[in-house]
Amino acid sequence: MRNIIIFGLLVAVFICGVTAEAVQTKLIVRAQSKDAKFVGTSMGGALVTIIDSATGEIITKGLTAGATGNTKKIMIDPLQRGGRLTDDSTARFETTVDIDEPKLLTIEVQAPYVRKESMIKSSTQVWLIPGKDIVGDGVVIEIPGFSVDVVLPQKGEKIQVTDKTTTISVQAHIVMI
Repeated sequence: MRNIIIFGLLVAVFICGVTAEAVQTKLIVRAQSKDAKFVGTSMGGALVTIIDSATGEIITKGLTAGATGNTKKIMIDPLQRGGRLTDDSTARFETTVDIDEPKLLTIEVQAPYVRKESMIKSSTQVWLIPGKDIVGDGVVIEIPGFSVDVVLPQKGEKIQVTDKTTTISVQAHIVMI
């Protein structure tokens, strides 16, 4: 009996000592304007950068793509705990990470990516566990602020001021990011 217990312990030690193989783990990241819709293709996307928090190594990066989401579901209907806010067409960045142990990730999002003068960076950290996909709504990172496009005066336009009462017209197109 004693030999069986010792043999069982040796087998357990051997099994635990074997190096785990990397597992492909899916991760979805979405950028959502504060109290509004998702940043997708129509806004030029949001740049998502996924970083290994322990080493600072960039694991992957890319742009969100897709629609801004269902207005009624996002802005009007009450949110139900555990309910989905997004659907398959809602803007996202989707990747697969090969990991063999839990990994703390820093996820940075910069949006709107094509409008540098309005771009805001937000970030969060999450633990990614091998084989435990983060899908559905995924990791939603809120982006505060507005996207401002100055219409008048045009970029590079010179304005002549003749006296203290000169009026300068300013026009801008302002939307939540």
